[in-house]
Amino acid sequence: MTEYYLEIQNVVNTALAELADEHQTGKLVDAPVANNHFLVRWVTKAIKGQRFHRCVLDDLTRWQKAGRSKGNDAMLLPTFRRISAYYQHFFAADQIVITDSKIEAFLDKMEQEDWEVTTSEPIVGQRKVQIFTEGQNSLALCSLQCESCFDGPNLVKPMSWFVRGNHARFIELAMEAGFMLHKRTDYKSNVKYHGEYLIYPLNQGVQLAEMPLSFTGA
Repeated sequence: MTEYYLEIQNVVNTALAELADEHQTGKLVDAPVANNHFLVRWVTKAIKGQRFHRCVLDDLTRWQKAGRSKGNDAMLLPTFRRISAYYQHFFAADQIVITDSKIEAFLDKMEQEDWEVTTSEPIVGQRKVQIFTEGQNSLALCSLQCESCFDGPNLVKPMSWFVRGNHARFIELAMEAGFMLHKRTDYKSNVKYHGEYLIYPLNQGVQLAEMPLSFTGA
């Protein structure tokens, strides 16, 4: 089985390496328009040639469409660099084991940031849940998952986090705490007005992770 977190790194790192080789051999000028054209062609060939595992096909297709429709505004090169750097940040060293204590520390941090944190309600598998909070920013975890997603202290199943308010700040704080977030929806989740993100054991998600706006990959 091909792991998504490995294959997405393989895709962007291969593209960047082959682009750099074109520059070094003088076959391609290092300029925005030329780089974008190269990457759009590269992605198209990767799709047609089935060069990579199908788990990254949606990403490749999205980049192909963006590159064709938006031109340089698709920002393919900086996007690839950000993804490469972000995954390197999480997976370059030892695996990050996600534990209940790390999650509890993160929840404490969110409360210090004036977020309202709820862990007492069953959410996943329930009908629409409404959580009443006073603040603008809210984070809710399913009380059932707080038990069922763990084996001892370690996270062993994907866990849903439900978010309302400043999503950008939430993603940034999660990265600082060592969590990769994988978005399911912006706001149409089981919890009224909340979006849903998944965290995975060892951060090994099956789709492209959300990256903080502040993370440039430089």
